[in-house]
Amino acid sequence: MDSQHIIEQKKQLIEVMQQENELLDKILNLQTILHNYVKEKNWENLNISLESLQSMSDDFVELEQKRESLSKEIDIRIDEDISPVLTEVRGKLQKSKIENNALNEYISTTRKFLQGVFDTVVPQRRNKVYSKTGEFVKNEISSVVINQLL
Repeated sequence: MDSQHIIEQKKQLIEVMQQENELLDKILNLQTILHNYVKEKNWENLNISLESLQSMSDDFVELEQKRESLSKEIDIRIDEDISPVLTEVRGKLQKSKIENNALNEYISTTRKFLQGVFDTVVPQRRNKVYSKTGEFVKNEISSVVINQLL
C-alpha cells in the first residue's frame, strides 16, 4: 500500500475520532442533565432527553464503525498523530461509563427504597401469587391513594 493512501486514511481517521470526541462532549453534558432530571423527578424532560441520548448513541456507533474500518491498516495505539486523540476519546468514554453507572445505581437504590415502602404500605402485596404452572408471579404495584392534610 502506498504512503499517500496511508496518509489519507490517517487524516480521515483523525477526523472521525474528532467527531467522536465532540459527540462524547455532548453525551457527557446530556448525561449530567439526565441525572438532574431524575433527581428533580422531571419525567417529561427525562424522556425527551433519553430519546436525544439514544440518537446520539446511534450516531456514535456509526462513527465507531467508520473508525474501525479506517484503522484496520493502522496501529492507532502507537501512531503519534492519532494516539493523543485516541487517549482523549477513551478518557471521555470512561467518564461516560462512570456517569452512566452512577445514574443506574441511583435509580436502583431509589427503586429498592420505593419497593420497600410499597411492601409496607400495601399489605396485599405481601401475598405470593403463583401461575397455573406453579411459578412465582411478581406482583405489580397497586394503586394507592394517600390522604394528606395540609
